[in-house]
Amino acid sequence: MSLKLRNAVALVLLLLAAVSWTLGQEILDDTESGVPATTGISGSDTEISSTIAEESTPNTDTSPDTSSVPSEQQNSAQEDRRGEKWLGLLLFFAAAAAAGTAIFAFSQKGPLCGADGLFLLASLLISVKYLLLPYKAAAQSFFLESMLVFILLTGIRELFGWMRAKFSLSWCLVQRLAGRTSLPQLSLLLYAAWITLSLAGFFLYLFFGCLSDAYRAGMYWLPLPGFLAAAAFGFFGLWKYGADLSHFKKQLNRYQTGLPIAVGGGAFAQAEAQLLKIQAQHEEAVRTAVTSERFKVELISNVSHDLRTPLTSILGYSELLEKEALSPEGKEQLRRLHQKAGYMNDLVEALFELTKVSSGVAKSKKEEIDLVRLLEQTIGLFDDQLTHAGLTVRRSYGADAIPVVTDGARMHQVFANLLGNAIKYALAGTRIYLEVKETE
Repeated sequence: MSLKLRNAVALVLLLLAAVSWTLGQEILDDTESGVPATTGISGSDTEISSTIAEESTPNTDTSPDTSSVPSEQQNSAQEDRRGEKWLGLLLFFAAAAAAGTAIFAFSQKGPLCGADGLFLLASLLISVKYLLLPYKAAAQSFFLESMLVFILLTGIRELFGWMRAKFSLSWCLVQRLAGRTSLPQLSLLLYAAWITLSLAGFFLYLFFGCLSDAYRAGMYWLPLPGFLAAAAFGFFGLWKYGADLSHFKKQLNRYQTGLPIAVGGGAFAQAEAQLLKIQAQHEEAVRTAVTSERFKVELISNVSHDLRTPLTSILGYSELLEKEALSPEGKEQLRRLHQKAGYMNDLVEALFELTKVSSGVAKSKKEEIDLVRLLEQTIGLFDDQLTHAGLTVRRSYGADAIPVVTDGARMHQVFANLLGNAIKYALAGTRIYLEVKETE
């Protein structure tokens, strides 16, 4: 059976039990008062009328004593009252059976109204009963009595299910209403409105109840605990909302420090789950990046190592060939070979240096150097290539010598890369401007 159908059947049974119980109670009250039972007439009014009639009748004993001989009419009335009494008891048993079936056979699996909602609704109905009941008709009185019994039985069923759920605050109506809102401000307003409504009902009934007939009868206090209980549930929900917010802030701090996130079951559980997902994605991205970087460094290191040995051999053999008697054309080819091999050797050294920088092994060696002299040395190494490319270098130095503290080898590599790019990609006839000036 589906959950909705299960709850619907249980509520119908509880409603039948409430009506049967109220009707049976009125029948028994009317039977005890000696008035024929009529639906919707309370026994208290009959007792008052009977008492008034007895007080207004003068106590004259002029007729003969015939009480020892019951008449047929009295016997018939007693039989009717006995039958009505059995009918009332039968209705009680039927109500108990229907209520027991709804509570235990169709036990509640999830919250419907919640304990706080039932407390507040019951207190409101009891307030209406004691404040407005003397001015209501009999049918309306029967309706209120039936609704109170129905709420009582629904509360017992809800309490039984709540016990099985270990008294979780998630069953409370105010917390479920606040949890369905997307804005935290609206959740706080709902908690404040619930507490305000409960306390307002408490103080209003406390004031007007003192002026009602229920106060004189000593029963005016019955709705007060319900109002206080509903307000207490509102405070508990507000307290838990604050605890959930504190838990969410802790998870944000754990995310910032790289610690694992614990997803709770409070108002911010969905946000914490999303934060946990982001953390997992971030860790996976970092893992992928580290793996890729490690692979790249290993690849460059292996390539540079594998290329260094044959290049060293080529350079060595080219130096040996320079001592041999070669034709001018052969010497020119050997010079180009030696130049290209040297260029390849510089690339391999740069790759090897890159692996050390990427892995964090390389450390800067800072010392004081002359920046102007470093630039002139770098330009001197590219003189032939600049001339062949048709490029002109225009210098503008603010001083003959400008000392700086830096890693000379790496600064030389920076300037060499810039000049190398200019040689590769600049058009012929382009001017390269170098400006060096001292600032603060």
